[in-house]
Amino acid sequence: MTKYDFCTYIKDGVFMKFYKNSLPEDEESINLLTSLLVRYPELCTINFTPKGRLLKLSFILKDELKKDLYKKISDELVECVSTYLYFENKTEPNHFKINYTLGSGITVIEITRDANTLRQKEIALIISCLHANFKQIVVSNEPTFQADDLLEQDDFICDLLDNLRVKTPKNKLIAVREEGRVLVFKR
Repeated sequence: MTKYDFCTYIKDGVFMKFYKNSLPEDEESINLLTSLLVRYPELCTINFTPKGRLLKLSFILKDELKKDLYKKISDELVECVSTYLYFENKTEPNHFKINYTLGSGITVIEITRDANTLRQKEIALIISCLHANFKQIVVSNEPTFQADDLLEQDDFICDLLDNLRVKTPKNKLIAVREEGRVLVFKR
């Protein structure tokens, strides 16, 4: 087996390739990563780690942020998520970490969350917060869904997140965008 085994999937007109060794126990997590990248064009990559059931959501900004600004944004994201969880009577996150990587005129924001307590609305809230602060510089692909389809896609993501809480995939996965496609690899 190679280090990265390609996986296959075609869903709702979105073309994805999966080659050898696509494992059935990973199908729902592959669907989740794919659906998140398709639904949220601001997401650059998603990493899933079975140990701890961690999802790392990565975003790219077309500018290098100053340290005081990313500290402010980190605090705002934590406050927004905490407030959402409080008003929705949801469990506090087991894992919530925000990292920034600066270089070559860009900033990569990585938000790592445990899948056990992560909700679709929380992901939407994080993206809304990033748009509110960085609308002009957040890197985003063209949306692939019509407005009518968004609620259906959100429900699908909710179901996949619920399933992930019950059944843990065995493999580390990474989903990336490349030339209008979503590619999912086993690590």
